[in-house]
Amino acid sequence: MLRAFVCLSRHLNLSKASDELGTTRQTVRRHITDLEVILEQKLFDVVDRQYQLTSFAIDALASAKTLLLELDTWAGQSALKKSTSGGLEKLQFTDSEGRVYYSQQHPVSQIAMNGLPLLKTAFAAWGKAQTQIEHEAMEEIKPYTVLYRKGPAGWVFVHIGKESAYARWFGAKVSQSAIGKLITEDDAGDEYDEFTAGAYSRIYDEGGVRLDHILAHLPKDGGAPEPGTFQRLLLGGVFPDGTPGLIILAVITEQVEIDAVSDADRPKMSADFIMDALPDLPSAVTQLPQPRKASHSTL
Repeated sequence: MLRAFVCLSRHLNLSKASDELGTTRQTVRRHITDLEVILEQKLFDVVDRQYQLTSFAIDALASAKTLLLELDTWAGQSALKKSTSGGLEKLQFTDSEGRVYYSQQHPVSQIAMNGLPLLKTAFAAWGKAQTQIEHEAMEEIKPYTVLYRKGPAGWVFVHIGKESAYARWFGAKVSQSAIGKLITEDDAGDEYDEFTAGAYSRIYDEGGVRLDHILAHLPKDGGAPEPGTFQRLLLGGVFPDGTPGLIILAVITEQVEIDAVSDADRPKMSADFIMDALPDLPSAVTQLPQPRKASHSTL
């Protein structure tokens, strides 16, 4: 029933959903009806023979996808693996080409103890702004950030800073064309979307903070995917009208601690992309002691 709901919500077409699931239209329709009975809520409206998600279904879809991924993970049927240690999350995703992606959550206190200068600046600015996205304190980090708003269909790009890791890695053409698009428009699949954005909703809803170290394979400046390592800071924010937003500040760096990645497997990146220290940060920040080299020890 969950698979029928998630699949039909993706295609909004009964024939396409039944083809993907390898079953009949009648079976998909029955699964949807049974799920609606259990939930005591209507999931789809049919308008001019076109399926449309109800408002309840739109709100429930993210939870359904997460639950389905959890079930597949427990059954060993998912390309995404999750684990938790000490309340901190570790993710591993293998794509169709056999490339392995890693993400490891770290304590936010690590920023204060040995954080990279840009992350220190962002964390301080966010606190001073009291989560307000358009506060003057946020102006100094705005060129380095990516900002999302959550819409009915998913996460929408609102702002991509010209100095951000996103613009630096993907290039000006891609970053300038992304505004207003959904992050899921790459059609990379639910497992990859969960790997990249699974934590977004929690930070968005709670208005909190999260720090992750990531190894991912991403197309650099329109070319083929290349491995890169990042520290990513998620910050819950608020727009001037009071609606929530999500601020992301990623730093391209070789200073990452990912337990599953050995020194030999750690990719080497061009110095032009590294963002460990940037010359136009406020002097008070650039004069902070440089962070120690990551020890890669088990947390």
